[in-house]
Amino acid sequence: MAEAQIDVEAARDEGEYLQGFADFSQYVASDLSLSIYRKFGVLGARNLLYLQTELQLLEIELEALGKEDKLAIAGGDIDDEKFELEEAARSWESMRGRAEDGDERQMRRLGMIYKIRKVMEEYESALLRRNEVLQLESPADIPFEAFKSWFRAKRPLWGSGFRTLHNEADMISLGTQAEPDRISSLMHRCLGYRLRVERKTPKSWGPMYYYPVERVNLIVGIISVLCSASLLVGAILALHFVKPIGIRLGIVGVFTLLFAASVALLTHARRVEVYGATAA
Repeated sequence: MAEAQIDVEAARDEGEYLQGFADFSQYVASDLSLSIYRKFGVLGARNLLYLQTELQLLEIELEALGKEDKLAIAGGDIDDEKFELEEAARSWESMRGRAEDGDERQMRRLGMIYKIRKVMEEYESALLRRNEVLQLESPADIPFEAFKSWFRAKRPLWGSGFRTLHNEADMISLGTQAEPDRISSLMHRCLGYRLRVERKTPKSWGPMYYYPVERVNLIVGIISVLCSASLLVGAILALHFVKPIGIRLGIVGVFTLLFAASVALLTHARRVEVYGATAA
């Protein structure tokens, strides 16, 4: 880790947050796209493997105990003991009652059953939670670049926290916004600088800009309406003034192709939806 330095100026500035977790959390919470955290893919897999192996061991021990009982019933000399083992194997009340009376074999079995319940519950809960984590998406490129630049410039965490970006492929984003359509992405890249809105933030953060989604959606909506209206009106006018049937069929094909292309480029429509809209 690089040599740690105390930021005395930030501590004296009333507009700054307490350096460290307080400052870092304020930055992460400043925008939804900056909710970026570690996924701990390898550590999560190892935890599941530990739980799985612990359950497997308990399974083996329970099966071994069952085999012992089976051999005792098959080869025992005392009928009363055989009956007690058979009854405990068939009746939960009998097994629990004998365990409460001090029967070591049934106490061992009952303790093992309770332990299996506990570990099984932890294992299944961990499986479901891990499945939810694995469905979270990786952070978008632009917010992630801003996140990395801020973290490496500010160095908010010391100790093990300094390794937050040690494995960039292990990062996930919470509250992932809907993927923008192609024209929205194009506007963001080409006109984002002109649409940006500066936010008031601590000076140590550097300039931060917000790209208002509402404004982008409004512009994209206007463009979409103009494109669809132009294609419709253009097709009607062309078919009205052009008389030869061959040319009219060609015009219909061209406008159909343009319509399908506009639906694919301006929206999130899937392939089957593009086919349906074009056929209609």
